[in-house]
Amino acid sequence: MPFGVTPFTRAGLLSIKHAVRDRYPQIKSGHFDEAMAYALGFDTYAAMLPVIELAEKSSDMSAVAKPDWFLVRLNDLGYDLNEMKPLSAFLWSLPMEFAMSVMATERTERARSLLSPKAANDG
Repeated sequence: MPFGVTPFTRAGLLSIKHAVRDRYPQIKSGHFDEAMAYALGFDTYAAMLPVIELAEKSSDMSAVAKPDWFLVRLNDLGYDLNEMKPLSAFLWSLPMEFAMSVMATERTERARSLLSPKAANDG
């Protein structure tokens, strides 16, 4: 399953970056940024920056990253994919909403309470 970044902000991306680089310190910081941008559908990290700025201004936006694309970009940057197989499994195991903000959590809880079925005897 692709993993999500909620909210789609620098802080959201940074939390994923820390989770990955804590386990795989051999991935250089800039290479992580480039691979993450590619996984999110951008050609470069620089191309992603203006979109993040807009997303940060417009409240809680989400983005979905494709782990396979992340690995393709790492391969382009010279990383051996055979050494990255455990990383692939780790990325696929990330929850859909990895870096959920407090605001997004509150909204999700409100929606769940409003939209969940009520018991017949619930006054």
